[in-house]
Amino acid sequence: MQDANQRLDSVEKTLSDIAKQVAKGDLDDATLAALQTQVDEIESELGKGQDLIETQLSNVRDSLTELGTAPGPGEPPEPAVTTDERNQLLAQRSEINAVSDKSTKLTTSANALSNEISTKRREYFKQTLFKHTALIELFSTDFRPLMKDEVDNFAATYGAWLTYVWEKKRVEFALSIVISAFAAFFLYRLSGKFVERTKIDFQEEEPDYVARLLVAFWTTMVPIIVLVVFLIASFILLESMNVLLPDARRFVGVAFAVFAIITFAYLLSRNTLAPGRPQWRLLPISDSAARKLTLALTTMVAVNWLDRLFAVLNDTLNADVHLEVMRNLITAVLIGSILIAISFIKLRAGEGTVAPGRGLLNFLRPSFIRLVVRLGGGFVVLSALTGYVSLARFAAMQVVLTGAVLITTYIGILVGQAVAQPGGMMRTSFGRRFVERFSLSAVRADQLSLVAGLVTYVVALVIGITLLLLSWGVRFSQIRLWAENHLTAIKLGSISISLGGIFIGILLFIGAFLATRWFEKWFDSNVLLRSRADAGVRNSVKTGINYLGIVLAGLLAISAAGVNLSSLALVASALSIGIGFGLQTIVSNFVSGLILLVERPFKVGDWIVSGSAEGFVKRISVRATEIETFQRQSIIVPNSELINASVGNWMHHNQMGRSEVAVGVSYDADPRKVMEILMEIGTSHPLVLQNPEPMVIFVGFGESSLDFEVRVYLADIFNGITVRNDIRVAIYERFKAEGISIPFPQRDLHIVSGGGQTDALAQEIEKRVQRAKESGIETDAKPAYDHPDAGNDDDGAR
Repeated sequence: MQDANQRLDSVEKTLSDIAKQVAKGDLDDATLAALQTQVDEIESELGKGQDLIETQLSNVRDSLTELGTAPGPGEPPEPAVTTDERNQLLAQRSEINAVSDKSTKLTTSANALSNEISTKRREYFKQTLFKHTALIELFSTDFRPLMKDEVDNFAATYGAWLTYVWEKKRVEFALSIVISAFAAFFLYRLSGKFVERTKIDFQEEEPDYVARLLVAFWTTMVPIIVLVVFLIASFILLESMNVLLPDARRFVGVAFAVFAIITFAYLLSRNTLAPGRPQWRLLPISDSAARKLTLALTTMVAVNWLDRLFAVLNDTLNADVHLEVMRNLITAVLIGSILIAISFIKLRAGEGTVAPGRGLLNFLRPSFIRLVVRLGGGFVVLSALTGYVSLARFAAMQVVLTGAVLITTYIGILVGQAVAQPGGMMRTSFGRRFVERFSLSAVRADQLSLVAGLVTYVVALVIGITLLLLSWGVRFSQIRLWAENHLTAIKLGSISISLGGIFIGILLFIGAFLATRWFEKWFDSNVLLRSRADAGVRNSVKTGINYLGIVLAGLLAISAAGVNLSSLALVASALSIGIGFGLQTIVSNFVSGLILLVERPFKVGDWIVSGSAEGFVKRISVRATEIETFQRQSIIVPNSELINASVGNWMHHNQMGRSEVAVGVSYDADPRKVMEILMEIGTSHPLVLQNPEPMVIFVGFGESSLDFEVRVYLADIFNGITVRNDIRVAIYERFKAEGISIPFPQRDLHIVSGGGQTDALAQEIEKRVQRAKESGIETDAKPAYDHPDAGNDDDGAR
């Protein structure tokens, strides 16, 4: 509270000093605007301090409520410690209330002082704007001695500076220009390579509207950025090397800015209207109209900003007021005349002009545009010729500035519309390469186009509105202060969220997420790949880095947005209750996924068997595991099932495995010879390991055959099907060559005698045996009546 009192005393003194300056009444508008900005900043700081004071006061009140009231007469006394704490809290409350009352009074005083300054600025602006000039007196003035004095002052001031530069700073001046030129040349080459990567065909005969917008954008921005870099670098170097004297510093800075603005206006009008190149024109007008508009707009901007340069020059040379008025009069008449001339240009599209399908002329009728431009030009000229030179000059300036801002903003909106169109990203080579680089689907590409278009809208509108306010005299500090007071503080209960913080938090999250993805790829392609880690280890490490990066990015974004992480305790408590009731399965799968990633009982690419699912592991996430079966079916298995159930992994430690081939031979074959042949076949296969060596097992005596099994070990269990197939073919061919038969199953059929039914059954068996012989199938079945015992056994026949 002591520090707060000291700050409030300092604020009170500052406000008192500002009030004294305002009361003098001899301040110009720029000084009044600076003082108003200072007062507004003080008012904003007082408001923030008041919020902190209210928070502290609320804490003290809560503490007093917890202590309760002091015991009354006849009640048991309370401990001395409690009494001392209550008295201390009461003293703090009184002190905080005093500070709060003082802050509130200063806030009221600051608000009243700001309103007073605003009133004075409006009065000053009104008096300056509607000041009448006697043109007869102005024209009767002899300007020759005034001009001679102006030229002499210019020669004395700037001539001395040029002499100083030539004699004392010649090397520094040349070095500054050379270094700036190298910087501009480097940037030009860099931007040229970037434009080449966009693969825009500047010679295309029938370009798409998006291509026209991109060409107009790049052909305008690349040269102007290079020029601005050159001018800024030159000014900084000249300043740092003490080449610029105080009188020349302001003039050179304004001259650089004027030159850049005029160049930008020329490039923008030339590349938008494209005289001589109707296929690249953004507006459906004739070629003749494009040439005339380019010349007129460039000339109007040049006249306006050269007038500003001469105003700075006259200010530094203390020129006579009659020269100032005459300069403003000539400038206003020229700009008004150019506007009237523009209104008479026929904008009808000529032959060969490609209509863009959208544009300013399709939004507003040409006749309406001509009427507005003609009225604006006429108002400027009429105001100037009737003696209201300041009003005419102000109107001319706003026509140029506001028109330039609106046209630039409108072009930005057109770019947003073109980008946001369905398929807009795929209509440029850069967009197609971007889609191919990140393997985006057509739907996802359209979604990104829509997002990019919306972002372009927002950027164009924010920049356009800001420039429009600046052109109408609003100071940038006022815009910043308004944004801080109205667009930053949002209270949701006890949580204070800043819109600017939210934006910064989003940018930080995107940046941290992209950095995480880059680090994940770099770590995988450099560290893990060079360490010969298998695919499972690499997948687990990449997944862990990805989840950790997302969590850290989220915490960083939440903190930057102004949300206190301790305020999330309530959310965590509610979440724990939800886990206890309905989210326990999800949490179980999540924890199981973490266990799988760390313990790695199986990894991506392993062949596993779990319940009814068998196949290869394709992906392990924190909730479920994706298994692809041999039929190419994807099965999503929750991680908790893989943790709580038995899982068979053919490739847990290595890919070596055993494969078996079963075969049966007739009882007439020699078992030892059969085992020898089978061992030879198993050993001779190139994919069969010799250690452990193959093995042949005499499994047992079957119903129709002697059963054997060939067991071989493979270095890669994936080759099991191929090896078993080769061994079976080799067994068949070798047994056929050795005369060893592989019998088919045999059965004894017992037919119970039953009179006519037995005869009918015997006939049916005879028919089937006959059909089998005709089909080439050998059989030793015989009809019952052909058997030696047939008819002699009363119970039946075999």
